[in-house]
Amino acid sequence: MLKTDPYWWEDFAAVDDQPTELPADCDVVVVGAGLTGCSAALTFAKASKSVVLLDAQRPGYGASTRNGGMIGGGYRLSLAEMAAKYGPENANRLLVESHIDSLEFAVSRIKDEGIACDYHQYGRFRGQWNKAEYDETARGLDDLRKLVPVNIDMVPPEKQHAEIGSDLYSGGMLLHDHGGVHPGKYLNGMLKAAVRAGAKVFGNTLVTDVTPAGSGFSVTTDQGVIRAGAVLMATNGYTTWDFPKLKRRMIPVSSFLIATEELPEGMVDELMPARRMCVETRNRHCYFRLSPDSKRLVLGGRAAMNKVSAVRSAKVLQGLLAEIFPQTKSLKLTHSWTGQTGFTFSFMPQISQFGGVWHAMGYSGSGNAMAPYLGHKAALQLMGDPAGETAFSQTTLETRFWYQKTPWFLPFAHQLYRLKDIRDDWRRAR
Repeated sequence: MLKTDPYWWEDFAAVDDQPTELPADCDVVVVGAGLTGCSAALTFAKASKSVVLLDAQRPGYGASTRNGGMIGGGYRLSLAEMAAKYGPENANRLLVESHIDSLEFAVSRIKDEGIACDYHQYGRFRGQWNKAEYDETARGLDDLRKLVPVNIDMVPPEKQHAEIGSDLYSGGMLLHDHGGVHPGKYLNGMLKAAVRAGAKVFGNTLVTDVTPAGSGFSVTTDQGVIRAGAVLMATNGYTTWDFPKLKRRMIPVSSFLIATEELPEGMVDELMPARRMCVETRNRHCYFRLSPDSKRLVLGGRAAMNKVSAVRSAKVLQGLLAEIFPQTKSLKLTHSWTGQTGFTFSFMPQISQFGGVWHAMGYSGSGNAMAPYLGHKAALQLMGDPAGETAFSQTTLETRFWYQKTPWFLPFAHQLYRLKDIRDDWRRAR
């Protein structure tokens, strides 16, 4: 029977011995116990702040344990786009933080806290969809190297089979420093580190309101009210309409993933000879990898941009997997699951505050390194520590006048991306 909980949840243990009664007050309330919130809570607790970490579901229920487990840097905007939007100096800082600083921080946090999350620096292969795209990417890489000391190389088509056993791509880019983690173990380790440092964690506690109260805030939950000196929102794609100013700036895009049964003997070496994390540049945006034990394939992709059933998304993703690796057509699936990523209209995350309530969110599908990093930076900024300075305080969380209550536009965006893929397929075949 197809399982609809994430494959990673089979090794996603509950955190025991947590308090059951909310405290009357604390220094900081962090809303959202994903990677951002756990990292922020750890930083607060290490600074001797009394911190309460709240989540509407079990801690880590959201995208932090529902993703593909790839950890690296980089963002969707080009250097020219970032420079036009935020200025050349900020654009350079954003590049360094995106490609270098965030990944270094996340890896150091894994190592410093002894988080056993199957982290390994596999490298990431990014398959280019056609030759023109490959050439353009190679030129862009030359420009990027002038600004950031990235450890990236191009892989021409004739050498591609050393990285991936597929003929679908026209060469690719190899990001040597990127790696993989087990998302369930990663979140659990981050959460346990925060608890060891003194954070108090409450799952199944929905925050419905945050209002100013004296020099601090009154945080209303379905389990009671807490008085807090400060509040950090870390809800990303799970932000609710109780907080409309944030919600109208976060687009909850569904992410769909599958896991296969264990692969037949010899197929691992045939399909994934270098054991890379893999992504592609077409708008379907498939991303795939071996499970940490190298026994299964895990693949995610744009099955839709709205909610569809696990059976429907599994069928779409299984078809995409077979397109990449025709040898997998007969494989059965064991898991099909979904989650909500938090996209922004600018495709960039941000640290800032509305009415004195801080937020760190908007990772647009690239949170495994950036979320712990910006959770840490947000905590430092909130405490007035200059080490919290980041160019992601200069980015913007935009909205649109036509985004009021529901993201009605996502199915239309999905069809637009499909048309772009059809166009690119046609160009590729010429």
